[in-house]
Amino acid sequence: MKPIWALAIAIMVSTTLVAAVGAQTQAGAQKTDTTPRGAEVVAHGTSAGAVACARCHGFDGLADGSGAFPILANQNADYLSKQLRDFTDGTRLNAIMTPIAKALKDEEIEAVAQYYATVHATTVPPPARSPDLVKRGETLATTGDTGRQVLPCTGCHGQKGVGEPPVTPYLAGQYGHYIVSQMVMFNRGYRKNALMYTEAHHLTEGDYEALGAYFEGLPRPSAE
Repeated sequence: MKPIWALAIAIMVSTTLVAAVGAQTQAGAQKTDTTPRGAEVVAHGTSAGAVACARCHGFDGLADGSGAFPILANQNADYLSKQLRDFTDGTRLNAIMTPIAKALKDEEIEAVAQYYATVHATTVPPPARSPDLVKRGETLATTGDTGRQVLPCTGCHGQKGVGEPPVTPYLAGQYGHYIVSQMVMFNRGYRKNALMYTEAHHLTEGDYEALGAYFEGLPRPSAE
């Protein structure tokens, strides 16, 4: 027979483990439960003044195809929530997104990010691009240009542009026009990122277009 102190310790350990498992299960359930709230905000906005995300980004996260607005479908949730917070604190400057982000509560930011990270969206066929332009983009993306001190994009954004969650977004399948516009934003300091600011200054707008053409033609990561 075990001594009383040994039984007491066993009971304490068992109780602690049960409590820990219960807390993890509850936390997981709470995280899952944010998706319906995220869908609600995406579809209808909020009473605090945030307009429906779907107006620009679509309910499926594919936007309108023009490249004026990015594809958000299956982008990492932590990355998306950080971008919304960057809009609120001025790290990213955007006349449309700043007031929308500021009108969202922290839990609504997390819910919207979780929704778009897990939404199931169709594959968007890329437009026809010049093979030479795509090849130029591939070379810059995978090799860089040592003569101009340009680093390969895949060093941070992953092979085939699939991203490196939670910090670095995927570029594969993103609209080429949007990639170009964001490189311009980095170049002009509207998006504050020291590495991307430097890279944007080492590249030309023709390089931006080549990179956009290359990444747009790659398969976008999908929801698991």
